[in-house]
Amino acid sequence: MLMGSKTRFIIKCVTFYYLCSFLVTQAMNNHHDQSLDDFLQDHAKNSIPKYPKVGKLYNVSLPANFTGMEVSVVHLQSSSVWARGANLGHFQVPPRIIPKPNVTSLDMVFSNLGNWSSYYYNMPNYAFVTPVLGFSAYGVSYTKDQDGHLTSTVTKLDLPLIRKPIVVHFPSVWLPQGKCVKFYSNGLTMITNMSLSRTCEVWGQGYFGIVVQTPSSHDIWKMWVIGIGVGCIGFFLFGLVLFKVIKFVEKRKIQKMEINSEKSEVLDTKYVGHSRMPCAFGIRTQPVLETDYFP
Repeated sequence: MLMGSKTRFIIKCVTFYYLCSFLVTQAMNNHHDQSLDDFLQDHAKNSIPKYPKVGKLYNVSLPANFTGMEVSVVHLQSSSVWARGANLGHFQVPPRIIPKPNVTSLDMVFSNLGNWSSYYYNMPNYAFVTPVLGFSAYGVSYTKDQDGHLTSTVTKLDLPLIRKPIVVHFPSVWLPQGKCVKFYSNGLTMITNMSLSRTCEVWGQGYFGIVVQTPSSHDIWKMWVIGIGVGCIGFFLFGLVLFKVIKFVEKRKIQKMEINSEKSEVLDTKYVGHSRMPCAFGIRTQPVLETDYFP
């Protein structure tokens, strides 16, 4: 009874720990998402000209300490997005999209976080195998103040998808059974299978990447135990085989020496003076003289 209560207490503690870790990760990702969007949009607004060309990608200048992150912005007409969609870099936007609130034109900010991916986003027990790619849509409205000067107001737009999702194409890298991770702007985080190789389908704005599952500490400990066990068994089998080989070689040498000794003739020995010399056996066949005549 005591052991059962302890086991239940440990299970509850572990469950509570993982739940807290997940909630903290979600909160940090949402905070990073909002602050990152504001940061990129501010620099995109300063990088795009006052009268931008429709459909042209403009590179966004970032501070020097953000080396490795790539950001671009494009100005589009809402009617064009509704009729034809847009194929922009890593993102393929389908047609039949009406921004909300409704605007005549919009700016889309695209980002490749590069080596900053793991800094802004983190998934427990998963590791990124691609950089995190993101996009956001903004509308700019102009109003006149009391002095007649135009002031611009930037509003983040919603892009409701009707029929098809937005397709994200990731750079060509080796992907061993990866999964799509999606950090939507509304705070929702999802992990799904890839639709095609290096391709994810998303249904909203946010940041997206491909991850692979990493082994937990329990799995690593289990792998170490299995590895040590297999190594010990392998070492024992190797020693056993080596012992058998040595015994076989020695036995072959002894057999060869016995065969050679049987083929060779053994000579007797006699002392001649103070020296011991080999001596042959007596001749079996005695010589016969050709004639018995003796003078």
